Amino acid sequence: MLPHPDSAAPIALVTDSSTTAMGAVLQQRIQNTWQPLAFFSKKMNMEQQRYSAYDRELLAIYKAVKHFRHMLKARNFVILTDNKPLTYAFSHKREKCSPQQFNHLDFISHLTKDIRRISGQDNVVADALSRVEAGCTSVSPEILAEAHATDAELANILQGTTTLRMEKIQVPGTDLILLCNTSPNRPRPYFPATLRCQVFDSLHGLSHLGTRAIAKLISQRFVWPGVQNDCRTWARTYQSCQRYPTR
Repeated sequence: MLPHPDSAAPIALVTDSSTTAMGAVLQQRIQNTWQPLAFFSKKMNMEQQRYSAYDRELLAIYKAVKHFRHMLKARNFVILTDNKPLTYAFSHKREKCSPQQFNHLDFISHLTKDIRRISGQDNVVADALSRVEAGCTSVSPEILAEAHATDAELANILQGTTTLRMEKIQVPGTDLILLCNTSPNRPRPYFPATLRCQVFDSLHGLSHLGTRAIAKLISQRFVWPGVQNDCRTWARTYQSCQRYPTR
């Protein structure tokens, strides 16, 4: 249940963006507790997805302010973002801004110039709203079973000496058979090499996780040889793409 707005309570607009979408939550502070008043989420088009991280975060603020402007007009409020460079956006000279950045900042400045940083760990709600599409990405049991039949690495594991207790387990309600390691408390299906990058992209886009955290998350659910090296390599590739985006 969303609370009723209190005109005397301090309000804040918390925003975030991923590589595919943007999200925001408008909240008020009552008795040292932030209460959500309304939510906003919007998918980015292909051109917007190629923006730099700074431009995507600025776009998220612009869209959120525009969406909630009827609730923000004539109110003192603060914008919270986990992108630190944006906190200095209004101190930059116009010559250093692109036309798009200047237009976004000009619109925002009519309502507020108070942009502050919030840590990524505390920016939970807006972060989740910006990654709804990433959270829906998954590999179906049908695709996984088909990949098991053609994966050469799995064949080598079954033929060689290993501590894994690989057994065939039927997926409930289907005729599909998956090879799983049954040595821990719960079965962990083997994940073929052809599908690993897709799973990494899904988990990496879901939240601000480090390579060790992602590798641990994967290891708890799947049999994935060399998971640490894979995550480290793909994370460096992802960071390189963020540093030098294609415009």
